[in-house]
Amino acid sequence: MILSVHIRKKLASFSLQADFEVSHGTLALLGPSGCGKSMTLKCIAGIETPDEGFISLDQETGSRVLLDTSKKICLPPQKRRVGYMFQNYALFPNMTVRKNVLTGMGRHPDPGLADPFLEQFRIADLADRLPGELSEGQKQRTAMARIIAQNPDVILLDEPFSALDTELKWQLEDEMLQVLETFQRPAIFVSHDIGEVFRMSHEVCTMKEGKTLGKRSVEEFRGQLSVRRDIPVIP
Repeated sequence: MILSVHIRKKLASFSLQADFEVSHGTLALLGPSGCGKSMTLKCIAGIETPDEGFISLDQETGSRVLLDTSKKICLPPQKRRVGYMFQNYALFPNMTVRKNVLTGMGRHPDPGLADPFLEQFRIADLADRLPGELSEGQKQRTAMARIIAQNPDVILLDEPFSALDTELKWQLEDEMLQVLETFQRPAIFVSHDIGEVFRMSHEVCTMKEGKTLGKRSVEEFRGQLSVRRDIPVIP
């Protein structure tokens, strides 16, 4: 499966120009705050609409177009089969952990359908708690369980470790790596932390002032980081 993204959108401070492809494995979008990383994810998910562009998923069974402004095609978010983890996890505050995991599994799903995902992410004992009663790590596990339960074609992760302390961050990085390695479909990981990118990703696409600057393998990026001026250095 290949996700192709070619979009343009005029914003107040810059013009977004994102062009890249990602197959199975994780692509990192790396760049400083405000460079267009999160906006790119929102356009892929259908939360924002580009001024022009094309987004598609090419599979063995054929190509599925999510956006084609030239043909006035723009699938709503619920039809894109995209799992999106926001920075704040965006759990429904009035729903229990179980009910949060069940969202996206139909209008009236059997509550037992959530059980395998609650067990997988080690939150079964939290099933009846509300998000306000959870730690940051528990919230992230709940958000990831909800994404995987939806069986998405693409996973989008918007700085998922930004709210975590160092010790918990390392633990949850390992857990998320295991999930992404078994996912075997396109995943995009947004970060401004080079260390996270090295640990979490297979490929890197740097962004600067709204523009993607090309894609490299993590190994190539690591080797070129100190000698290429077009690679933004992130503090």
